[in-house]
Amino acid sequence: VIPIADSVLDHLIKLTEVISPNPSNPRFYYYHFEAMGALIKYAAPAQPEKYEEALYAPFAGILSNDVEEFKPYVFQLFAALLESRPTEGLSDYYKALITPILNHDLWLSRGNVPALARLLCAIIPRGAADIAAANQVEAILGVFQNLIAKKSKLESYAFDILEAVVSTFDGAALQNYFPTILTIVYSRLAAPNVTDAFKTRFVRFYHLVSALNNPKHGYGVDYFIAASDSVQEGAFVPLYLTIILKHTEKLAKPIDRKIAAISLTRTLCDSERFAVRYQKGWTFTAEALIKLLLNAPVITATSQEIVEADVDDLSFGVGFTQLNTCKRQTKDLWPEIADVKAWVAQYYTQGGISKPDTPDAATLKQWLDQRMSPEVKAAFVANL
Repeated sequence: VIPIADSVLDHLIKLTEVISPNPSNPRFYYYHFEAMGALIKYAAPAQPEKYEEALYAPFAGILSNDVEEFKPYVFQLFAALLESRPTEGLSDYYKALITPILNHDLWLSRGNVPALARLLCAIIPRGAADIAAANQVEAILGVFQNLIAKKSKLESYAFDILEAVVSTFDGAALQNYFPTILTIVYSRLAAPNVTDAFKTRFVRFYHLVSALNNPKHGYGVDYFIAASDSVQEGAFVPLYLTIILKHTEKLAKPIDRKIAAISLTRTLCDSERFAVRYQKGWTFTAEALIKLLLNAPVITATSQEIVEADVDDLSFGVGFTQLNTCKRQTKDLWPEIADVKAWVAQYYTQGGISKPDTPDAATLKQWLDQRMSPEVKAAFVANL
């Protein structure tokens, strides 16, 4: 692609300028932006600054002229441009985008939401220092709150943003916000019309928080329980038994099951609350982990193949249409854990993390004898 990239880029920019004043052919401009996505994906990593500079004017023109049909495509392409940069950190190019994309009015259009969420999730981990310095964490959580309150299919994008925030900022930074986050989520969980999809997405979020109990992030299940108790004392136990454990079994994606396996393992090995207060819960957690290990998740490299959609199956017009050439790639926060079952066995036999208030390997083995039936213990040992 590189040898012909300059001429293709110039041609696509000229086409953008021609069609922007009058977006009259949805199929044409869908393929036009797919072509831009392909060029960014395969050529921009070699010269990211060049592509950012060349595409800023036509993209900014679309946004400033309020070309509704093109906005969702532009937000996706901005995200792809950022992801094409091999280095961490945000350039001034993207720093200037943070405040505008947090504008409440932009999020009112349903067609903008998936693309805006994609762009915001790309910006948050790289722009953490700038976001914190500008006191914009609260504004980002405000976007999450507004999306989740809509009680619609937009809730998955709300959780995308929340997970990006949690995996970027440590527990201390979010300590004042976390009870409010749980209040919002618990309110939805208690609603009579809450869907299984919402419950399952919440469970993935819970496991992410539970798994991030390392010194860098400072979360963990005890952090979650403490925040939950500040919302409503005793709310965690029924939530854990009726929703978290139940819907953990329903996690289908390998990356989600991997997060859950890490979460459950660290709950067994590191949680003071489960060690002392929730002994029955400790046993139920071990049983849930066994079920996951019977079909241990295997994370494979994401295919770089372009999935070509049938144009007649796509919805066009003012709304969101996914660009297949530059889809968001699933991020694995634990790439070093290649064999989940082997990692669980190692973590368990070594007694988890080295902290005075967590059980050592000998104590864990003692609990295995005391808290499990012989059948469950045999299944647990067989799968380590």
